[in-house]
Amino acid sequence: MNYEFFSHFLRLSSPQILMILTTLFVIFFIIKKMYDKKISFAARMLFALCVGLLLGFVLQYLADYPSANEAKAIIWFDEAKHWFGFFSAVFVAFIKMLVIPLIFSCIVKVIIEIDKDVKISSLLSVSLFWILFSTALAAIVGLSLAVVFDLGKNIILDEGTRQIREIATLTSILQNLIPSNIINAMSKENIIAIVIFAFFVGIGGKHISKQEEYEKSFTSFKNLVKTFYGIMMQMTGVVIHFMPYAVVCMMANVLLSNGFEAIKTAGLFIILTYVAMLLMFGVHFVLLFSQGLNPLIYIKKAFPVLLFAFSSRSSVATLPLNISTLQDKFGVSSAVANFVASIGTTTGLNGCAGYFPAMAAVLVANLLGVEIDFSFALMIILVAVLGSLGIAGVPGSATMAASIMLAGIGFGDNFMLLSLVLAVDPIVDMARTASNVSGAMTSALCTAKNLKALDKKIYKG
Repeated sequence: MNYEFFSHFLRLSSPQILMILTTLFVIFFIIKKMYDKKISFAARMLFALCVGLLLGFVLQYLADYPSANEAKAIIWFDEAKHWFGFFSAVFVAFIKMLVIPLIFSCIVKVIIEIDKDVKISSLLSVSLFWILFSTALAAIVGLSLAVVFDLGKNIILDEGTRQIREIATLTSILQNLIPSNIINAMSKENIIAIVIFAFFVGIGGKHISKQEEYEKSFTSFKNLVKTFYGIMMQMTGVVIHFMPYAVVCMMANVLLSNGFEAIKTAGLFIILTYVAMLLMFGVHFVLLFSQGLNPLIYIKKAFPVLLFAFSSRSSVATLPLNISTLQDKFGVSSAVANFVASIGTTTGLNGCAGYFPAMAAVLVANLLGVEIDFSFALMIILVAVLGSLGIAGVPGSATMAASIMLAGIGFGDNFMLLSLVLAVDPIVDMARTASNVSGAMTSALCTAKNLKALDKKIYKG
């Protein structure tokens, strides 16, 4: 028998991995039965989350809670991580496959139909206000928690070997938002660049629609855009149907990939991150309440979206579900839902660009013995808001936000002091992403309410 064929190619070289995969498929079968019995999507997602966590804990226990180096030597444990990672990656790949054409079609559709809902200038100004305002509040939350709990004063960091992303300047970020090559922008998932390009396509279409020579052809173009958008939403619905299956693998893989030793060492930062996430949910509730919207209805309907954001660690991958939920369950107009949710994947990320870099700044300041006064705190908040303009909503993007923050406050040469935090980044990133998506949804709802583009009957229904 060719052992290398099973161990290196199939990654099925031990009886334990066969038992694990059998267990996984039994869980998939249970989820399928829940769907057949018309159990709600939110309930299936919650079941998947709990089962995935339980599976990860059990496998860690059976492997005797190995360190990162020890885990590689345990064949079945390493193969389990491989298969959980595979199923997770396949699902996210399908979602991300839809994101670029979905964003392009929905933004063009928004612009060419904008007269039915709101003015473009109003949509831009109001949505950016809520997005950036919520980010400023997130930075204040992160800053306050880190200062109150003296984050970093009792931590000894190992330099580590993890690669740190290149520190970017504000001007380079803003310059990169302009799509000099739209194909390249699409391949790099530069969402803001795609939004800008689609925005200009929509504006150009609206202008030629008023010219007699293009009147008939514009009608055909408009119908094409609407049809393509409908097709993309239909495809999105099919892929989202498989989300609970992916969540099981995602949650199990997080626990297998991040040993308990690393989690214990960075425990305070992890705890404060999750406290910040909960506090930001509270902030979002207050913002909604200030606009006359019931926060309890919001959390009930948004729960599946936030749960997937938490599991997938990707604002971009959550976008299709975000848009459909805003439109179908909350009654947000197509223009506001598509526009705000799309730019909310890269701008004003409450977690990645808000409380996380603020906490990182305090951590580094305390490690260096730098006093945190009012002017220093104000600078942290301003850098967080400005840096949020160009952060890509994909897993791990907060390291770029942290680099912008440290560079902005003069600590750019000390980024390696965050190595311990980066070692448990996937665990922290789950909370950050849930906050990002909740912030985008809240901004969309507040924008729709301000622009009278919200169907209250659907929201309350």
